Amino acid sequence: MSAAIAPRLLVAPAGILAAGLIFAAVAPGFLSLGNAASIAGQAWVLVLLATGQMFALAARGFDISVGAIAALAGTLAAMAANSFGLMGLLVAPLVGLACGTLNGWLIGRLALQPIVATLGSLVALKGLALLISDDGQAVPLTEAGQATSLAFDPVLGLPPLAWLALVCVLGAQFLLSHATLGKRILMLGANPEAVGLVGADAGALQIRAYQLCGLFAGLAGALMTARAGAGLPTEGAGMELQAIAAAIIGGTALSGGVANALAVAAGAFFVQVVLTGLNLSGVSPFLAQVTVGLVILGSGLMDTALRSLFSRNRQTKEISP
Repeated sequence: MSAAIAPRLLVAPAGILAAGLIFAAVAPGFLSLGNAASIAGQAWVLVLLATGQMFALAARGFDISVGAIAALAGTLAAMAANSFGLMGLLVAPLVGLACGTLNGWLIGRLALQPIVATLGSLVALKGLALLISDDGQAVPLTEAGQATSLAFDPVLGLPPLAWLALVCVLGAQFLLSHATLGKRILMLGANPEAVGLVGADAGALQIRAYQLCGLFAGLAGALMTARAGAGLPTEGAGMELQAIAAAIIGGTALSGGVANALAVAAGAFFVQVVLTGLNLSGVSPFLAQVTVGLVILGSGLMDTALRSLFSRNRQTKEISP
């Protein structure tokens, strides 16, 4: 691992430690086991969204429609589960994959800017979720008890769906580290000209990156539905920005080409720790949004400082006899 990359991966763990120390001092009950379990349970939705966002960022793009994709996928999955049983929740990742394919095609084939393509998708998918759910009404699961059991009842320390989310994150890391597709997505972000030299199609790689982004957003939608015991067409608003924040804090480069799924998961947990700590401290939710913005700026400064420190250490070692 290069000195330029390693500091990025330290930002999220350092942030979690700092936030934990601060909120332990100012927020009553922050260090309780119940609060730790609450953070662990809530964070997995954001972990999945941020992991998907990581693939779009790694390919020099981003996707601001992931919250809307999750809401639509969760709503359609709830309808399918009511018709075919809990296996209908598997509709959610398929819906996410379809939405990601659309975004990828608009960007990779029609050469639309990511902001234009995904903003259009955000508005359209929000409207579609409201339309199919009778003006934004929740879609209760007929087997809500079984679904919430999968989302809340721990097995070896984590609920079954949290274990599934962890497996998905590990799969994303394997894809980046060992699979040709993952390596070429990183190559596309780091050096787009090199992609053609190895015989790869840059447009197709962009489509694959957004398909992965949509797939993870669909998985997040399924988890949201299981946790709530209902499809929630109005959920997901604002989570796209939290997902981008978590991915950046987790070391994903906005310029593309650098990503680590495990670090991104840590970034998502950091954002969740901050939001939970602010809530326990009685801070206004509007001020919490300001804080998340400041956290993004702070993570960038921390990243810069760490890279500078590692660079100086490396130069010192090279100069030393």
